[in-house]
Formats: sequence, structure tokens, C-alpha cells
Amino acid sequence: MVQKLLSDLTPGDSVLSFSIIRKKEIKHRKSSNEMYLSLEFGDRSGRIRGSLWKNVEEMNKCLLPGDVVKGKVINFLDQRHISIEKIRKAKKEDKIDPAQFLPVAKQDVEQMFTSLKKQLSQVEDPYLRSLIKLFMEDKAFVEEFCKAPAGKLWHHAYLGGLLEHTLSVTTITTFLSAHYGDTVNKDLLVTVSFLHDIGKIEEFSARGFIEYSTPGRLVGHISIAANVVSEKISQIKDFPKNLGDQLIHCILSHHGQKERGSPVIPMTLEALILSCADELDSSVAAFQRIISREKEPGRAWSNYVNLIDRFIYLGEE
Repeated sequence: MVQKLLSDLTPGDSVLSFSIIRKKEIKHRKSSNEMYLSLEFGDRSGRIRGSLWKNVEEMNKCLLPGDVVKGKVINFLDQRHISIEKIRKAKKEDKIDPAQFLPVAKQDVEQMFTSLKKQLSQVEDPYLRSLIKLFMEDKAFVEEFCKAPAGKLWHHAYLGGLLEHTLSVTTITTFLSAHYGDTVNKDLLVTVSFLHDIGKIEEFSARGFIEYSTPGRLVGHISIAANVVSEKISQIKDFPKNLGDQLIHCILSHHGQKERGSPVIPMTLEALILSCADELDSSVAAFQRIISREKEPGRAWSNYVNLIDRFIYLGEE
């Protein structure tokens, strides 16, 4: 039986493949009150709902993320829906590859990291160079940084997304620092462009699907990043306090507004530029994702996007 990604399934297909259970809930059919298990499955291509009608209570207790599902795709309320015939938990010998369930960056990770290191090598301030070095020589940090997502749904929500977003923001701020001249502390701006979102390494869990971790919900990536960077700064002898304060301020204010999670608003030129660059890159990436997902022949507009309170123009043939 041929394995397919969830996005490639069509009504009538038979499926035998690995997929992640994202949600589960016992429900009852309205007409007969018959109990069934409602499930949501996911892989790197997307999500799909499914229903299991046999051994409902038993399966509800034992099913965990990483199950194998065999079913048929049927039309259900005008949506694709899996009718599950058999299901079992994945075993160790199945050798599950997380990349099967999580989307990955289209750009090569090694090339992106090389490009980022090249931009960071231009920093001349000895204290900021020492700070960057502490992170770059931390092998565990580099490994997690290169594979972490930068979001759950809105932007760069895939493995390598944090690296891609960081590289893009650093590229933008490098250009803007040259454009606006000597009034901008380029070394500081490039350094905070690299460090502003490193808290997302801990904020998100990417084990089968992207979800907020407990520290991510309780503390948030902005505060996590500020704490991590402050700890590294404390390891550098005679690191200037004012420089450290400005650096932490950029991290704390990079969402631009208190209503968007920043404990302070940008009050330095570097913090303002970082905030604008971060907003630009995340918004463009989100627009690109929606346009790519929803564009089809004869369609000019996206579905309504609640998060930004608008439709997005997809273009016309």
C-alpha cells in the first residue's frame, strides 16, 4: 500500500502511514448517541481529522503522538476526513524520522548558518565579538538554534525557521545600518539581530508537531532570551554596563508594543530598527505562506485572516 502525505490524499484512498495525533476527544453521534473517538492527525504537509468507532475507551487511553493509521479518506461535511480502520502505536523499530511530521526550511541550513556567521564576523566591538563567540562556541546551542522553528503557525513555523528568520533580520538590519549611517551602532544592531529571538529555542517544543513548551507559556521567548544573554554577558570581564543595558533593551522591546508582548517599547535607534525589521520579515513570511497555500487558478483573494483582520490579495491571472 502506497504511503502518501496527508495533503496528497483524495477521497477513496487507502492509507497505511505514520502520522502524529495532534488532538483527540471522545464524542457522540447526535442521531444515535453512539460514541466515537475524534482525532486530528498531522504530518509535514498539514492536518486532517479522523474518526475511530471501535474500542473507543481503550484506544482513548493508549493513543499517543506517533501512531500508525490505516484508513480511507472520505468526504465529510465538505472536508477531507479519515475513517480509521486500524491503528497502532509506533514502535522503536519503526525508526521514526521527525522530518516526516514537521515542515522544514526550503533553504539549506548549513548555507544559511555560514551566511549568518559571515555577517556576524563584521562586528568589530571586542565585547560584542566576545559575546557572539560564547554563543557560537556552544555546540549544544548551535545545534538547537539551527533546527528550531520561529513560530507555531504564523511565520517560519518549520524546522530551521529560527535560523532563516534570524539571517533575514540580520541582513535587513545590516542594510539599514549602512543606509542610516553613523548615527546607528551597527555592531550593536547586528548582534541583537542575531540574539533577539534565541528564546524561541526553549519557547517551542518540536517533537512531532510545534507546540508551546511550559517555559514558553509561563515566561515567553523575549524574557527567556534576555535572561540567557544576560547570563552570557556576566561571563565577559568588564563588559560595559551601558552597552549591556542597550543590548537587553533591544531584546525586550523588539515586538514594538507592550500589547504585543514587549515589556518596554523601543527607545533607542537600534531597538527601533530591530523592531521594524523583525515585524517586516515575520509579516512578509506569513503573507508568502498564505499566498502559496491558497493561490489557485481563478482565485484573487485569500480566506479572511483573523489574526491580522484582513483578506490578502493573491493576484490574478
